[in-house]
Amino acid sequence: MFKRTCLKNGLQIVTNRLSGRESLALAIWVRVGARHESKEFSGISHFVEHMLFKGTKVRSTRAIKEEIEGVGGSMNAFTGEESTCYFVKIPKRYLRESFDVLQDMVNHSVFEPKECEKERAVILEEIKMYLDQPAQHVQEIISELLWLNQPLGRSIAGTTESVSRIQRADLLRHVAEYYHPQNLLIAACGDIEHEQIVSLATHSFGRGVKNQKSNFAPALHGKSELKSRTRLIEKKTEQTHFVMGYHGFHRAHPARYQLAVLNIILGGNMSSRLFEEVREQRGLAYEIRSGVGFFEDAGAVTISAGVEPAKVSLTLEVVLKELEKLRKALIPKLELERAKDYLIGQMVLGLEDTLDNALWFGEKILYGGNAPQVKRVSRYIEKVTALELRELANALFQKEKVHLALIGPLAKSDKQKIYETIS
Repeated sequence: MFKRTCLKNGLQIVTNRLSGRESLALAIWVRVGARHESKEFSGISHFVEHMLFKGTKVRSTRAIKEEIEGVGGSMNAFTGEESTCYFVKIPKRYLRESFDVLQDMVNHSVFEPKECEKERAVILEEIKMYLDQPAQHVQEIISELLWLNQPLGRSIAGTTESVSRIQRADLLRHVAEYYHPQNLLIAACGDIEHEQIVSLATHSFGRGVKNQKSNFAPALHGKSELKSRTRLIEKKTEQTHFVMGYHGFHRAHPARYQLAVLNIILGGNMSSRLFEEVREQRGLAYEIRSGVGFFEDAGAVTISAGVEPAKVSLTLEVVLKELEKLRKALIPKLELERAKDYLIGQMVLGLEDTLDNALWFGEKILYGGNAPQVKRVSRYIEKVTALELRELANALFQKEKVHLALIGPLAKSDKQKIYETIS
């Protein structure tokens, strides 16, 4: 059962009581991510996320971890394009102690200078690690192509130049600007009382003043020329990794459920068309998948795979043919029903976990949405029709809208063949 409270200073508190659960999940969401950053300080939100684990006025780095892990719990955090989240999953009897650890990190981290320098080195190694992993790096490149020269297209971790530039004073300024009650949401899920979470939150965050919610510049589509939509990076690797990308929808778009179903049919599981045609029938890739991303005012549909360098063009041709089939023919009834059942089933199974539950509804409510109801979402999915999916495929998968990021061994003739394939 969802309950929601908003304090006078703008702090949002949302709980979902699941009776009988022994685990409890707590999450503190902050409305700040890579989209809020300037190019000069790209990666600063991610840097702050790291630093909140490095000690407070009353807890050392070790104490923060031990107070959660020492009672059988787990803790972590992540930074995205539009938000940052700190969370724990714990036995429910340790609610008060665990909440105190999380609020202490958010409210009282000290950003000790030596720790800042150590963590800077850690993040620089993280950036290098991603650059050395073509399957990861190519995902960052496709975002850059989809949103050229915009914050939404930049790496969440930043660059070696921007992270090297960020100083302790910049981190403190970032926290002061974004880590205030109007920008926070506290989510809890488990066998809990809403009033108890409100009491804990009011005690820790109730004295903060109301401030402006953070905003970012609207996302703009990039140029339409093929060369500006394509980046082919030559690198000596055993496989060539590629991602094809198309602009999608924002998270509140009326067609978001249709897109979710279409994604399952295209490449969302082992029964999908791409998996069947590219892997099972032709043996071109070990793994191929499609995915969707939703943001406040934008979105993306991506198709990714790693293949033998000599078979890149063939694989791209096969993918494009599958997209064309979706544009031309109605999806058979049985295939459509299987995709719907899979999507609903995965949602239901995932929400049995208290942490997945808290993260699911916390993200939706952070940006002004309502608490999602499984039955309501299921009804929207069940209503999706084959005709809607064909119309959607025609709107999205136009050849002149494809973006392509690729990393692998490339001869000049290979590049030309790839351009010809997608043009």
